[in-house]
Amino acid sequence: MGRWERSWWITRSSFDVLMKDKEMLWFPILSGFFSLLFSAALLVPTFVLDLLKHTRVGGATLGPVQIVAVFATYFGLSFIATFFNVCVVYTTRVRLDGGDATFGESIAFAFSRLHLIVGWSLLSASVGILLQGIESMARRSGLIGKILLSIVRAMLAGAWSIMTVFVVPSMVYRGTGPMEAIRDSFDTLKRTWGESVIGYYGVGIASYVCALPGILLVVAGVALLAGGTAAGGTAPVAGVVALALGVLVLAAASLVFGVISTIYKTALYHFATTGQPPSGFEAASMSNAFR
Repeated sequence: MGRWERSWWITRSSFDVLMKDKEMLWFPILSGFFSLLFSAALLVPTFVLDLLKHTRVGGATLGPVQIVAVFATYFGLSFIATFFNVCVVYTTRVRLDGGDATFGESIAFAFSRLHLIVGWSLLSASVGILLQGIESMARRSGLIGKILLSIVRAMLAGAWSIMTVFVVPSMVYRGTGPMEAIRDSFDTLKRTWGESVIGYYGVGIASYVCALPGILLVVAGVALLAGGTAAGGTAPVAGVVALALGVLVLAAASLVFGVISTIYKTALYHFATTGQPPSGFEAASMSNAFR
């Protein structure tokens, strides 16, 4: 089975799970809503993001207020995202075991793992600060230093992404703390897919294809707006409509495929821990999920 065919098969299998528990779509919506509220409370657009852009982590010493604000941003956003990811993973786990978790049961389960979510968010925020510090140093370095530091940052970010791919499923299935969850995630990768893990092939190709109409609409909308004066009065209106539709398509694709990706990772963890692919998932696709 080729990578293209595998991506669509995985997407279809994960989508079937989503259709049985459509309430899972509310979790990323709530995550986005609370993230916006949290960002607004911290004045992210005018204060915190400006700090992230101009702070000199490797040079001048930051004041305590700036350090707390930056760390609080990373921690808060990580906590919100992790909390609702736990809800999605729990709902998927119950479905894969033949049950049917309600929306309230999934929220209640996430609250039961609150201490683990807080611990993981603190660690994730610390790593985010570290990566941001390396990026900040790269911006202030010469050409060679910028290249080397950018490579180091990319390698660390990539390694972190691979090592932590099963952290949330580990928290849900086994109730592990942050460090133990990282070890479990990495050990699961090595034990099931081998020592040479360098990439992850899941729903990416299918998500790009489904997002393509939105991208084309956005491009068309921008082009129509840019040429509106020469084209006459109807071009700007058509450009706004195309742009709005494009944004809606991209938002819908991001919402659905974000949930589908989490469902698939949960199915992979289920496969790795039980040795059997969940109902509806093809064994060969799961065995070849990583290369």
